[in-house]
Amino acid sequence: MFIFLPLLAWIAIFWLINKNRTDWRESLILTSTYWGILIAVITEFLSIFKLITFGWILATWGLICIILIYICFRLNSQNSKILDTKNYFQANKNIQIPSFVNLLLCGVGFVVAIVGLIAIIAPPNNWDSMDYHMSRVAHWIQNHSIAHYPTNYTPQLYQNPWSEFVILHFQILSGGDYFANLVQWFSMIGCIIAVSLIAKKLEADLRGQVFSAVITATIPMGILQASNTQNDYVLAFRVVCLAYYLLSAIEARRRDIWTNSFNIGSSIGLAILSKGTAYFYVFPFLIWFGFYQIKNLRWKIWKPALIVGSISLLLNISHYLRNYNLFGSPLGEPGGYRNEVLGINIVISNILRNIALHIGTPIGLWNGITNRLIQIIHIFIGVDVNDPRITFSKSFFVPGGWSTIGISGNENSAENLVHLVLIIICIRIFISRKYIRQESNVLDYLITTAATFFLFCYFVKWQAWNSRLHLPFFILMSPFLGVVLSKLKNEKIAIVIVTFLLISSLPWVFCNRYKPIFDNNNIFQTQRIEQYFSNRPYLKNTYIGAVEFLNSKKCSTIGLSMGNDPWEYPFWVLWQQKNQEMVKIQHINVTNISAVLEKEDSYKDFEPCGIISMETKKSKNNKYQEINFKGKTYLRAWDSPDLGIFIK
Repeated sequence: MFIFLPLLAWIAIFWLINKNRTDWRESLILTSTYWGILIAVITEFLSIFKLITFGWILATWGLICIILIYICFRLNSQNSKILDTKNYFQANKNIQIPSFVNLLLCGVGFVVAIVGLIAIIAPPNNWDSMDYHMSRVAHWIQNHSIAHYPTNYTPQLYQNPWSEFVILHFQILSGGDYFANLVQWFSMIGCIIAVSLIAKKLEADLRGQVFSAVITATIPMGILQASNTQNDYVLAFRVVCLAYYLLSAIEARRRDIWTNSFNIGSSIGLAILSKGTAYFYVFPFLIWFGFYQIKNLRWKIWKPALIVGSISLLLNISHYLRNYNLFGSPLGEPGGYRNEVLGINIVISNILRNIALHIGTPIGLWNGITNRLIQIIHIFIGVDVNDPRITFSKSFFVPGGWSTIGISGNENSAENLVHLVLIIICIRIFISRKYIRQESNVLDYLITTAATFFLFCYFVKWQAWNSRLHLPFFILMSPFLGVVLSKLKNEKIAIVIVTFLLISSLPWVFCNRYKPIFDNNNIFQTQRIEQYFSNRPYLKNTYIGAVEFLNSKKCSTIGLSMGNDPWEYPFWVLWQQKNQEMVKIQHINVTNISAVLEKEDSYKDFEPCGIISMETKKSKNNKYQEINFKGKTYLRAWDSPDLGIFIK
């Protein structure tokens, strides 16, 4: 279990950074930023020479740890300040910690601990994880490189890869995917800490900082995502780090321009490297930073602009080049998610429909009425509510429909109703209370955060699972909400609100649809292999049967003909468990742009002894009796309703 090496490196970096700082929270997010850069640099460098192997990954992290520990020992003679919250509060003697604050922190700790337990015990089983998050990691490990490869599903290639870089290191060093979900869970912890720091920069007292942490920890979509391998929480962490570094730069004025610009550029680069929607969340903060620096530095603004731009580009240049060389665009293949028409009425439509994703309730009548009301508003603004030019899903609906029972524990579409209501109430309070509006930078922060949501609605088509893409927005709003609640004259109201948030979050903690704790099929009683198929349980026996058949034929070079259904990661897991020999898996008869990669030396000599043909309704593959590949004929030798096995 050599996974401790990257974590040991993180601890050593933290020790070095925290040595001369008074707030361990700032040291923690700085450490996470620099460690994130380290992950990207190591992965890209080793990939150039096809050295993504256990030996080289182990040696690299071992060397880094030795160097860092040596530096730590060399500096040991100096007085260092290690993570010690007690000393931190002692250094601020004017801060009194009320008992209810300790209780709130315990509540946050409970939520985080249970979600972390789920993340470790339950395997990755999110649909996107099976399609590309985990599948691409498996291909990288097999290819010893993160270079693009021929595949039936191009998002495995062009999607932003930083989260999977971390999973790649964890998986190689641990020999399995037991720690894959922790990338999002660590990001959850980072967000909880970072929003409390942002609240501090916005002049919130200790209560406001804790309120911000509670609000972040109880976001339903965040709770559900923190135990899977999606990357919205990873993006959220990078964006809140950016917001904190920006506020630090404003506070420092002309001091530490180089350091603050480097941190801002690093956060932007890592955010973009983590997820494509980063552009919508980064751009408004970049505009705020630009206006402030023009006011502060005037013509010398080129200095921070050069640093921010250079660092951001350097972190993404390798992935941009891989995409450009294959797809002709640094962003990869167009996915059809961008609005095809623009205008004020389009923005209004998308704002309404995106908000609607968070107003579903267990009351079916409410959902039906709001659905109809939004359709009526669309008649007045002259927009078809189901216009395919601004709608990626087939048709608009308020989640739940007319007969909703219970809550949505779905990590792809859960709504954040309570938090949405709280945002609306706090904005109303903020506008009406002059003494709150006068707080430093709060108004600028609110406008910038709101702009991220408007920008998203302006460019991105509505789809049923947009609610998970809103997670960074809700987390960015948490410091603002914490500030407003802490300024309420009646403190009991704020305490009741955050306590309610903690209690109301428990159903999402314990009733995750695909990783339940309280259920007949809970994560403690259900076999791990079965949990991989939580989204598609009917495929379990089919996949197992296919792998066992190919093993019985001693077939270890497998071709995949997936069609439009790239649900492939369970195959990798099954072969790892059931086959002692090295199995090579490669997509064949690829018809998209990545087919040109089949001619490269690494893939052109591939000759499978067996082919798995995905024949689900989603795949759109026809049921043939034979498949031709590179002039060889493969005959159907094993059959099921969803899969066919062909032997040469």
